Amino acid sequence: MQREVPLSPLRIIIIIILIYIAYRLIWGSRKSTPSVKGAKRKPQKEMPVSDTLQEDPVCKKLVPSRQAVQYEADGHTYYFCSQECCNTFRTRQGEQK
Repeated sequence: MQREVPLSPLRIIIIIILIYIAYRLIWGSRKSTPSVKGAKRKPQKEMPVSDTLQEDPVCKKLVPSRQAVQYEADGHTYYFCSQECCNTFRTRQGEQK
């Protein structure tokens, strides 16, 4: 006659962990994810450009055109990082003429 050994809480936890690992191995491998070597990426949709960077002619900083101080002269638009740079540019242009 064999005597039944009651399962200790530690054994129950270990069995549950093993069952979970087996479940993840079986069902996780069935997903249709491509392997890293043969992965084919779906082409991403290109996002439209909402703003462009313009170079300040005085201090040479790049400034988003929507945030820049704009000055139009001789049919050309100049973009500046600040009103101070714009004033400096206008002063230099006045000296050149």
